[in-house]
Amino acid sequence: MLRSLRFSCLPEQGPTSGGTPQKGLLALPRRRGYPAAALIRPPPLRSGDTVRVIAPSGPVDPDGLERGLRVLREEFGLLVRVRPDVTARRGYLAGDDGRRLEEWREAASDREARALFCARGGYGAMRLLPKLEAGRLLHPPKWVIGFSDVTVLHAALNRAGLVTLHGPLLTTLAATSPRAREHLRALLFGGSEASSSSPHTPRPGTGCVGRAVIRPGRASGTLFGGSLTLLAHLCGTPYMPSLAGAVLFLEDVGEKPYRLDRYLTQLRLAGALDGVRGVCVGHLTDCDDGAESGAQVVRELVHALGVPAIEGLPVGHSDENYALPLGSVVAVVAPAPGEEGPPRLLFEQGAPAS
Repeated sequence: MLRSLRFSCLPEQGPTSGGTPQKGLLALPRRRGYPAAALIRPPPLRSGDTVRVIAPSGPVDPDGLERGLRVLREEFGLLVRVRPDVTARRGYLAGDDGRRLEEWREAASDREARALFCARGGYGAMRLLPKLEAGRLLHPPKWVIGFSDVTVLHAALNRAGLVTLHGPLLTTLAATSPRAREHLRALLFGGSEASSSSPHTPRPGTGCVGRAVIRPGRASGTLFGGSLTLLAHLCGTPYMPSLAGAVLFLEDVGEKPYRLDRYLTQLRLAGALDGVRGVCVGHLTDCDDGAESGAQVVRELVHALGVPAIEGLPVGHSDENYALPLGSVVAVVAPAPGEEGPPRLLFEQGAPAS
């Protein structure tokens, strides 16, 4: 039986906090399915802030870790706290569950730390969910950054009311393209001086551009998602947020086309996709099998949902891994033939923490 969080609803369209009508992407109608209150968005980072590094999943490569730490310290200007046992290994895990859970609780309870950077994906974060105590990250709110296996942490924390960042892992950060790092920095630090290349191209930290339209239209909703594999594995657990009224993001790596079909079909049959308002597809890396295309399989199944959808977002297992603010309200713009601009995903600022 599917157990999911059901949100109450806002009016069809409401004013901004200042009482004036919403403009631009904010003017898209807010229909039923929205949370009764916006999720909490952690405050922007500042140069000199303290952040923590955690390894909740697979074993961490020491060289990749050091390269990522240099980016945080030298490029982002952050003070980094990392436990000496972060590179521990127990088979396919970064140490046993006790070590990883203690590291998580220590970082989440550190009142000086403003963000938690996950070091690596792989597998293991799901084992921590029953003892996650997500409320530790809400007082005060902290950013959590990562992707792949970190999808399960994002889901649980979004469900608890916190906006998180689907973005590069620390061991992949140095290899991430400069444009994607600038985008991540803009999301974390609250702005960028870089300008967009055209009126329809979002500035760093305000959205990202896809490659193609799956089904034309426009939709807005709270952004949830990540690894399709992990979302399917969360289905039926109490850690899966309701997707009713949401924009769903999907990416994956190393999954054969029939498995992608299986995961999406499982979510659909379980009712988890009921009420989804839009879909964005990122990288499907190494997901082909001979003549069978993983992207084509996902394209057909997403198109059948009958909602606005785009593909080819530069998000996921690639050097072009742009960060997404999961739990924030976003707008999917999927232009019909003849309409101006590329397919794109636009971010609202969400509800900053007081």
